[in-house]
Amino acid sequence: MLRDYFSEEEYQTIKESKDLIYKSLEIVTKLFNDKCDKGGFPYVIHLLKVYSGVSDYFEKVCALLHDVIEDTKITYDDLKEIGYNKDVIDVLQILTKIKGEDYQKYIERIINSGNIHAMNIKLVDLRHNMDPTRIKNPTTNDYERISKRYEPAYRKILNKLNEMEKEKC
Repeated sequence: MLRDYFSEEEYQTIKESKDLIYKSLEIVTKLFNDKCDKGGFPYVIHLLKVYSGVSDYFEKVCALLHDVIEDTKITYDDLKEIGYNKDVIDVLQILTKIKGEDYQKYIERIINSGNIHAMNIKLVDLRHNMDPTRIKNPTTNDYERISKRYEPAYRKILNKLNEMEKEKC
């Protein structure tokens, strides 16, 4: 499926690259080229905000890709074929909300995974999703979504990360 978005030469260049950030940027730029977020901004800005909110190379790669499976027709097999390893795929599987999955169960699944990378990325994703300035004219529904959906999820994940940090001591 990824081949459909690139010329054969572009696809081979991306596939052969060992630089996963380059690879991820090329992919999300192409896949989200014409997509906008709820505020009408290019969707790739959200991916870059999440990317910039994590510090570790591995998390940056996963942050760029965190919405690819959920929001496009790309599959895990497509990502494997182009050179992503099991560790990246595992984090993306944790971060991808399954169609029809209850949002609270989705957040619990992320927490119960115990995967610190997935939780770090989701925390930054939620922080950006909670920013009402992303929406040109936020409505009551937007503020309710933030307070009833994103803020509780953020607190739950943050609490779990804090617990995990205390256990390490």
